[in-house]
Amino acid sequence: MRLKKNYHKEEDNTHRWLISYSDFLTLLFTFFVALFSLSTMDLWKAEKFTGSLRKAFKVIDEPIPFEEDRNRAVIEDLKKLLHDISGIEIKSDIRGFIITLPSSLLFDSGSAQLKQESVEALRRISEYLREVPGKILIEGHTDNVPLLSTAIYKSNWELSAARAASVLHFLIQNGLSPDRFTIAGYGEYRPIDSNDTPEGRSKNRRVELIILR
Repeated sequence: MRLKKNYHKEEDNTHRWLISYSDFLTLLFTFFVALFSLSTMDLWKAEKFTGSLRKAFKVIDEPIPFEEDRNRAVIEDLKKLLHDISGIEIKSDIRGFIITLPSSLLFDSGSAQLKQESVEALRRISEYLREVPGKILIEGHTDNVPLLSTAIYKSNWELSAARAASVLHFLIQNGLSPDRFTIAGYGEYRPIDSNDTPEGRSKNRRVELIILR
């Protein structure tokens, strides 16, 4: 009788792993559902979700120091490289490192042809990008002032895309590989300031180079 009792006890133990396996599958399914939902989130929601995920899975709240040091070093390098050129801003977000170039530095009003004054800044940026791996997104942005009827471009949307393309061609001509780049033109539809003031419109007219993470 003892042997029979031990046999049943051992048989019960062999199936306990199914409980842990089921828990693991549930967590894995939840994780992938969360990843899918992220594909439709905006950046603010994504950051908020990341914070919740850290708490739920007890992940450390602070980034790894090495990554923080790298981010800080890249931003400092870019600021030193471009410190004497007015209007350029350097920052980072969850997408990567962002170099914001004012349109007043790059183009005349309504034009997508690079000004001579922009050459030095873009040359320095191209030299830096040769030493930095990764994909690069070039975004063109405008204010909401309609173009003249005699303008080459029919809309601000087309103008912003043409400006992004002009910056792209310059960087490629300076030795950067075309397969690293993507361009986008957003026209007036992603402002960073109000279009109700001259200062705000000036900030909205810009080209952004994003070194993607």
